[in-house]
Amino acid sequence: MKPDTPSCTLPNVVLTLVMPVDVEEALLETLLEHPELAPGFTSQKVEGQGQRITFIGTSEHVRGRAACCRVQLVVPLTDANALLDILKARFATSRVFFWMVPALASGRLA
Repeated sequence: MKPDTPSCTLPNVVLTLVMPVDVEEALLETLLEHPELAPGFTSQKVEGQGQRITFIGTSEHVRGRAACCRVQLVVPLTDANALLDILKARFATSRVFFWMVPALASGRLA
């Protein structure tokens, strides 16, 4: 990694958000409204399991898994915190779970 790259000047984090599918479109739209904080991200369909998961419908109760969406983005820590402030204001619910971990390295291969 070159010392003059942005990832060397600010600590980058991987921000992960997990939400139920009924929140997915609105949350993704919110991320797209803030390209300065979320310049790019990935989203995946996942299934949530455990005592803290809210099931929607009988089939999820029977299977013991809830349909969810996971979003991940690599951004500077300050941008991740600003984005979380926006998301907390717009989606004040315990059904959206997040975590951040340090990104030791990130970039394009070419």
